[in-house]
Amino acid sequence: MAILAEYHKPGSVAEAVTLLRRTDVRLRALAGGSQLVGALETRAVRDVDGVVDLAALGLNRIVAQGGTLHIGATATLSDISEHPVAGEMAGGLLRRTAQFEGPVNLRNAATIGGVIASAEIDSEFYAALLVLGASVVVSDGEGERVTPLADFRVPASHPLITAVTLSIHPLRSGHARVARTPSDRCIVAAVAVVGEGVERVALCGVGERPLLAGGSLNPPDNWKGSADYRRAMAAVVQACALTEAKG
Repeated sequence: MAILAEYHKPGSVAEAVTLLRRTDVRLRALAGGSQLVGALETRAVRDVDGVVDLAALGLNRIVAQGGTLHIGATATLSDISEHPVAGEMAGGLLRRTAQFEGPVNLRNAATIGGVIASAEIDSEFYAALLVLGASVVVSDGEGERVTPLADFRVPASHPLITAVTLSIHPLRSGHARVARTPSDRCIVAAVAVVGEGVERVALCGVGERPLLAGGSLNPPDNWKGSADYRRAMAAVVQACALTEAKG
């Protein structure tokens, strides 16, 4: 079992940021804990002395207002899937891709902020956020900064992800994937949306993180699939996803 020296449950974003910026102890933000807790238990992560629990910050709200969907960073994938606006965007794209993040007990704990902070190579939910034009809101304890997800990297200075915003537009979506089994996380996948003046595709499995199609690919070469195989399959799933999105 992981042994932590400190546990904090701040009551404000400013307090949380102050704790995460401490240099005398190595603290990590704890939201759903779907990845961090397991990594601590198995000692896959060792450079952690304590956690900053975000549960009391009220960052789990999902609000649709004025053509913008605001999703708090600690909203779970299940919360998003069940929300009447978030779950139905682009034909239910977020709900559809959330299913491939893991089983329902994981989706009940995993948060949208955690998905973004982890930016896993095979996260189809992250890819869906990319094609939907998501932006990430981070706070330094005094103010907020908004960055398009396509340009976002977790800052080294420890600002806190507080929300994700999406514009609400009528879009059609498509999704295609290659995996060892239908329920496995993907080897390669594509997510597409089309609408008035919009055509975007995001790819998984061909770079360090999911990315928008159109740039250079740098796929890994590992036991799940060679780099050449991933490049070839990327073209196939991209075409399939676009075909579905265009109806």
